[in-house]
Amino acid sequence: MQQDTDLKSLDKLIASLGGNEIGTRTEGPCGLLLEHAQAARRHLLGAMSAEYSLSLEQAKESLACISDKASRSKTKAMLQGLIEGNRPRATAN
Repeated sequence: MQQDTDLKSLDKLIASLGGNEIGTRTEGPCGLLLEHAQAARRHLLGAMSAEYSLSLEQAKESLACISDKASRSKTKAMLQGLIEGNRPRATAN
C-alpha cells in the first residue's frame, strides 16, 4: 500500500531530524523542516491530500537547514517522490 511506504519514508525523515511522530521536539536548525514533516505525516494519516501536499512542499522549501549537500539532495529527492506520488492520476478513457 502506497500510504504505508510514504509513512515509513516520513518516519525515517522525522527520526533523522531528531524528532518523533508526536511532535515533541522542533527546536534546532531544522525545526521548521521537522514541523513540516510531522504535519505531512498527520495529514497523510488523516487522508487530507491537499494539506499533505502542501506540507511536503513546505518541507522541501525548508531543506536549507541541512548543511551536508548529499543529505540535502537525498532528502529533496525523497520529498519530491512523495509529492509526485500524491498527485491525482489521470484516468484513461
